[in-house]
Amino acid sequence: MFQPFLPFLVPPCRRPPSFDYAAVFSWLRSSLPARAGLAVILIAILALASSLSAGLIAWFSQGDAAAINTAGSVRMETYHLSWKLAAGAPADEIDSITQSLQGRLDSQSLKAVLEDGPRSALLQSYQQIQQRWHDDLRPALARGDAALFQASAPGFVEQLNQFVSLLQQQSEHKQGWQQGIQGLALFSTLIILLIGLYELQYGVVNPLQELVQATRRFRDGDFKTRVNHRSEDELGQLALSFNTMAETIEASHRTLESQVRLKTLNLQQANAALELLYQSSRSLATRLANAEGLDELIRRFQKRLPGLRLSLCLQGHFLAPAQQMLALHGGDSRNVCAIGDCATCQKHKVAPPQVFSISNQGSELGELKAHFIDGHAPQDWEKQLIQALANLIGTSLSLKRQREQDHRLLLLDERTIIARELHDSLAQALSYMKLQVSRMQTLIRRGEPVETLATVTAELRDGLNNAYRQLRELLTTFRLQIHDAGLVQELQDTAEEFSRRGEFQVHLHVDALAFQLSASEQIHLLQITREALSNCLRHAHAQNAWLQLRQEGETVSLCIEDDGRGFCGDVDQREHHGLTIMDERARSLHGQLDIGPREPQGTRVQLRFHPEFLGQPLQGTHA
Repeated sequence: MFQPFLPFLVPPCRRPPSFDYAAVFSWLRSSLPARAGLAVILIAILALASSLSAGLIAWFSQGDAAAINTAGSVRMETYHLSWKLAAGAPADEIDSITQSLQGRLDSQSLKAVLEDGPRSALLQSYQQIQQRWHDDLRPALARGDAALFQASAPGFVEQLNQFVSLLQQQSEHKQGWQQGIQGLALFSTLIILLIGLYELQYGVVNPLQELVQATRRFRDGDFKTRVNHRSEDELGQLALSFNTMAETIEASHRTLESQVRLKTLNLQQANAALELLYQSSRSLATRLANAEGLDELIRRFQKRLPGLRLSLCLQGHFLAPAQQMLALHGGDSRNVCAIGDCATCQKHKVAPPQVFSISNQGSELGELKAHFIDGHAPQDWEKQLIQALANLIGTSLSLKRQREQDHRLLLLDERTIIARELHDSLAQALSYMKLQVSRMQTLIRRGEPVETLATVTAELRDGLNNAYRQLRELLTTFRLQIHDAGLVQELQDTAEEFSRRGEFQVHLHVDALAFQLSASEQIHLLQITREALSNCLRHAHAQNAWLQLRQEGETVSLCIEDDGRGFCGDVDQREHHGLTIMDERARSLHGQLDIGPREPQGTRVQLRFHPEFLGQPLQGTHA
């Protein structure tokens, strides 16, 4: 009735866990230390087995020598008994030898070497020796039958020799086992060593040499080098890691090379763009901003960017725009078209052009239209380059208009100066002569004497001579210009000219200025110098004159001195109208003109002004 509960009482049968050889083999393949350790363990086991076998065989063979000696002594005792019997030895001596021989046959050294088992050849030989002793020799000795003993002794000795031979064979068999075990252990050790050397050479040395060579080639810049060693052990993992690292570095190197090439290309494009802009600005600076110059600029620009086509559309003045525009295409053709009607140019056939405004300081001067022949849109750097060209053209056109305006202002200023000088010099002289003519007419109507008329005539002659001299001076002044040699050379030429014309020597001293004077400033300085030296020539009666041009901080100083008679009393403005002209020129330079006596004698004319190049004078600036 307890049968239903038997499954709960009887434990279930479980399989013993099986040994996973595949896992051990995989572990050995994936670990160099494991394989090396296994080889060391196997060699140690073989050495230990060889030592243990040698010890055991030596322990089992330790009684063989004693047994052989004992068997030899039994044989000698047999010969001894035979000799004693033949010699008629006493019975007690025969008994003593018999007991000794019996003790030797029954000794433990002989029994110790007998193998287990009734069919052992050695045991059977021993039993035959005992049987012959007890059946033949011992009874013969007991009866004192020497003849029977001597007849049986050779067979007994022969059995002893056979027993000894079996003992030797047994000992040699043990030694053979020992030699076989040791030879097998040695052979196994050699096999393990050979396998280990093979594994060391092909599993460690060759992969390491390949890794070293790969690292050297990699260090020399060969980023495509790879390690061909493939295994599951640590060197295989190292080779795989090296190849992964090499691929990563090669990819990074290729990325860097591509980035460098891209940067180089960008730099080349930037350099080409800068060179193009430089050439464009140089062309605009050296050429007039007219249709021919702008056509040449567009042509050169299109040559630097193959496939680019430009059309420059210019309009009139921004304050009064024209109804038509001038279109330049960088070639031999030009178009005049209405504003907003670009179809008449027939230059944009592929895609609508991109329009770049040409302006300067808020003034619209025209448009620059760009497109490529193949229809692709310009890149960003190309757009920036074209826009820079448009800005250059706008700046050039604006500068051209500014130069024209400055030229007009310069003409107006020069005409004003001419008119003022004519008014202050020649006009006053002519007015004076007109008064003298009116006076002479009045004297003639009154019937004045000839002496009075002669005086008026002399005054008229002096007035005409003075007017003629002033006219020549004005002509000389108007023809005055600064050559390429500069202001210093002009001052030197002026000093030499007046030294030749007059009876005085002009001493010149000019400081090298730290900046360049404008053309207007140079003309005014030269005019004041000539006027002062002219006054010295006509009125001073000097022996020496000193002309100095110096820089005192941010101020330019011009000083003309002489050692003549100086000013005497009031100055007649009709004869010294040049002083007024000099003062007008000093005011044009925003400077100060001082005219006074020189110690100990003579006249001193000094001009100080702030040059236009330095702009407004700064506070705290010292000479």
